[in-house]
Order: sequence, then structure tokens, then C-alpha cells
Amino acid sequence: MVPKTFDLCQKLIFGVFLIKIKSRSDGFISFVLLIKNMTMSNIKWRTIIALILMYIAMFMDWEWAWGVLFITWVIPDLINGVTYFIEPISKKENKILYWVIVCSWILMAIYSFSVLFIDYEQFYY
Repeated sequence: MVPKTFDLCQKLIFGVFLIKIKSRSDGFISFVLLIKNMTMSNIKWRTIIALILMYIAMFMDWEWAWGVLFITWVIPDLINGVTYFIEPISKKENKILYWVIVCSWILMAIYSFSVLFIDYEQFYY
């Protein structure tokens, strides 16, 4: 028997999500997760697809995919003059730190792409 508190639809607000708890006549309780104020234009499809691809890359051990990620971070940073590493770093205010971070990402991208052509296992004992 379903408790009386579940007889009608109850709404619980959990962050930006709305959880509806419904009961049916057969005693089955279903949970429906709705996202409040979410329309198709609000969804960041490119970010979601990139995140899924990064999970796939991690499980498939594709190191070159990290190079793609580093390059996609570096290009806008070079155009805008601001990089984001833990906190925003402006080229105008922190010139040396800005260039250290940007050059590090470029070097990491080069290394990540190089594993396609160089077998680094031969250098390990």
C-alpha cells in the first residue's frame, strides 16, 4: 500500500532539478526528473559531446585526444589574451605566468600528438 502522502503528485526541489513523485493505482511509485527552465537552446551540446568524447578517449587510452583538448584551450586564450587555470590569468597583468601556462598547454598538446608517431615505451626500463 502506498502512503497517503504519495497519493497526489508531490514536488521536491533539488537544486535546478525538479523531482516529481507519482503514485499509480497499482501501488507503483515513479520518479520523474525534470530540469527546470531547460530548453533545447539552453543545452550546451558541444560541451556535452566533448565531455562524452573525453570519457571515451580516457577509457580507450587515446592520448592524442588530450592534445585536441589542449589546443582548443590555447587558441581562444591566444586570441583573448586571458587564460583560465584555477583562476583567470590576464596577459596584461601577469605576462610571464600567462605565457608559461599557454606554452605548457602547447607542449602538452605536442607531446599528446607525438604518441601517435613515437613509441615512448622503448625508452622505459
